[in-house]
Amino acid sequence: MARSTTARNKVLVVGMDGLRFDLLAASGAPVLTALMSAGAYGTSMLPYGEAGAPRTESIGEVVQKSPEPGDGGRAIRSRTDSGPGWSSIATGVWPDKHGVVDNAFADPRFIKFPDFLTRAKNVRPDLVTSAFFSWAALAEHGAFGPAIDHRFVLDGYTCEGGWSAADERVTAAAERHLGGDDPDAVFVYLGDTDEVAHELGPHCPEYAAALHAQDTHLGRLLDAVRARPSYREERWTVLVTTDHGHVDEGGHGGVSDEERTVFVIAHRLGQDLGGRRLAAPRLVDVGPTALAALGVPIEPLWDLDGAPLEH
Repeated sequence: MARSTTARNKVLVVGMDGLRFDLLAASGAPVLTALMSAGAYGTSMLPYGEAGAPRTESIGEVVQKSPEPGDGGRAIRSRTDSGPGWSSIATGVWPDKHGVVDNAFADPRFIKFPDFLTRAKNVRPDLVTSAFFSWAALAEHGAFGPAIDHRFVLDGYTCEGGWSAADERVTAAAERHLGGDDPDAVFVYLGDTDEVAHELGPHCPEYAAALHAQDTHLGRLLDAVRARPSYREERWTVLVTTDHGHVDEGGHGGVSDEERTVFVIAHRLGQDLGGRRLAAPRLVDVGPTALAALGVPIEPLWDLDGAPLEH
């Protein structure tokens, strides 16, 4: 479809649930390794977690919160769970603002703090926004809102073949969309790494296999972007991140370094930054970075906690 040349800046954000960076770095996963080698990347610690919290045993499980508040600065009370993590990635603010403190999504404030795709659409109605999920809760609870133009939602719990099959179908749908349509901002969620870690822990062959499968899925998405007939006239920024880590036995929710360590990889296709290290990139920086790459100005009234990463 023919569109204005003002839409040349484009963004692909890929989220891989429960992916431990130390295991990613040691995995040799070729696509992620190449993105880090040519782009910029770094890790940071989530500013929340519940001391003594029972481990979340699956992506969607809701467990009782610990009564202890957070420590230091803003006391952000939240579990290191998928709901708070992806809501922070989507909105650019921490749980004390967006209201999601566990996987119950009991008191979200997504009207005040919408996702970055919705913000982009509100500012630039000409932009085409798209989201693909294998965890249905992200769509059902509004972490990614109804204003998004194109949505593909599956539930890894009920999908025939489980989470790996759901991720495969999500990837295929996003691959077709990137290759055949003209999106400007795309978010893709993949969840099998988290589910395997819950079941077997992250130090097992099955987790390594899930990581490599998601690496292959990412490669397919990048190949679809590079094969676009208009690719030479476009400037694509790719961001890859996760929502939390896992303890060695599997699970999360608490305050350990393994649970709280997250990463962001940023790469503008066609450029080579030589694997520059980012200084503590945060989950809340992902949305602002995507908006800046699209040329959407960050308004102070939005009260975001994040800021665009320099990459």
